[in-house]
Amino acid sequence: MYYRDAVERYGRWQERWRDPMLTGLLVLLALEVFAGIPLARSHITDAPLLVVVWFLLIISAVLVAARHWAAIAAIMLSSLLALVANVERLDEPSALRICLGSASTVVFMVALIWVVWSAVFGPGRVTHHRIRGAVVIYLSIALSFAALYEIVSTLSPGAISGVTTGGGYLILGRSFVYYSLTTITTTGYGDMVPIAPMARSLSNLESIIGQLFPATLLARIVTLELQGRPRDVDQRVDSKTSQDAGVSEG
Repeated sequence: MYYRDAVERYGRWQERWRDPMLTGLLVLLALEVFAGIPLARSHITDAPLLVVVWFLLIISAVLVAARHWAAIAAIMLSSLLALVANVERLDEPSALRICLGSASTVVFMVALIWVVWSAVFGPGRVTHHRIRGAVVIYLSIALSFAALYEIVSTLSPGAISGVTTGGGYLILGRSFVYYSLTTITTTGYGDMVPIAPMARSLSNLESIIGQLFPATLLARIVTLELQGRPRDVDQRVDSKTSQDAGVSEG
């Protein structure tokens, strides 16, 4: 009985803070992508900062996931495996450890996309927190492809010109993140070019997703907003009618 009450209280708390936690996820992920990873192994920051930010991201994702137990398990296991594999390769980088760490990162990002997607496009009103959650999905897709590029470059050195794999970083190499972001936004500065067929295929797929995602997102958000408006109007009308009836009786 106590366990059931505790679960119900947690469920109510989670529903209340689910949308604001999407904004927290965006802050943490942006900090990781635009500050932690680019500055990794420099004199400004060091590995412990990356680890702290990463675990904060994990905790936030688990809180957002709530009752998605499969996603929670995937997030926790993949993140733990990714951290262990990437810490190990700092001292002794090998193709197996690099691929293992990158594959775990892909699993983590897919699980994160799953739970954030369900929160962003679930029932309810469209809020600014949900819009920020959609940005989390966009960045997570870019990081997923960055990890895939790292796997391809590890198995086929020179698959992407100007990018090399190594063991001097945690989570993901900044060159792969940079290349992935320029690809998903179709910026294409030209300083990094896919050479191997698999790298080209992944780059084409990511650029297509990068073009379709904003349009699909906008259409879905507009649909949710239009679906939510009639209910809001009916609730206001019912409330106004009840107030008028109360005044007339008085």
